[in-house]
Amino acid sequence: MSHAAGLPLWWQPQMLALDECWHYAVGPLTLYIKRSQQEWLFSHEYSKDPDAAYRVDSQAAACLPELLACQRFIFRHSPTTFRLQPRLLDRPVVIKTRQSVSIPAGEQCIFYISSPLQLELTLLDPLQSLFTLPIQRLSDTWFGANTQQGELCYADKTQARHSLAEIPARPHRAVTPITIENRSVKMLTIDKLSIPLPYLALYGGDDGSLWTDPITLQHENLTSLTRFQLNQQLPQGITSRHQLAAPASTPDKQGLIRAFTGIFNQ
Repeated sequence: MSHAAGLPLWWQPQMLALDECWHYAVGPLTLYIKRSQQEWLFSHEYSKDPDAAYRVDSQAAACLPELLACQRFIFRHSPTTFRLQPRLLDRPVVIKTRQSVSIPAGEQCIFYISSPLQLELTLLDPLQSLFTLPIQRLSDTWFGANTQQGELCYADKTQARHSLAEIPARPHRAVTPITIENRSVKMLTIDKLSIPLPYLALYGGDDGSLWTDPITLQHENLTSLTRFQLNQQLPQGITSRHQLAAPASTPDKQGLIRAFTGIFNQ
């Protein structure tokens, strides 16, 4: 996991003194926070700078920017401690590969594909979640054979990388190791791949890297459904103690999901 060595663990709890302001930048998202005697105030904005994908920064701020809309949460006595918690997206994310990938019959391969996260802001003592924000703005997409069969997903673009060394250190994305098995008798050509994030747990490495459960996708014929399995072996250096969030959903016993496009025209 050396690709992300040295990234801060931005999900650790932090205290704010009365009337103290704080500024966070995680990937494209910038969040401003202020605590007063009976309020917590928050505002945020998104950067369009491509280099912002590599940002992770936390520091004191003079005040909340006046031009940004502000959310206010009122308390009799405001709690002192907050935490930014990374969360996987609440729907599958459809990754459009920059080049189509073909897997011959009977072959298998492993890819490392990253997807952007949500950020949940939580106050501690007592524990209470205030809101959740996407760290990166994504568009919606329909994923399926037609308008009747499929599901609503998020859309993103990324590289389908074979090597961990090729993965850039981006603090707002979690990497999913995906093994694809072509058990059919024909070539499997993939131009879009759906990652079933609600079925996966999220892990935070000691080096600041973020991971999901590894998965295996088995393509058995030319139908639109694929067999999905959670892999038991976590990425190197990750154990159950690194889990930051449990899966939101459990797949059914058959484990059939929509995972590929690029198979419908064969």
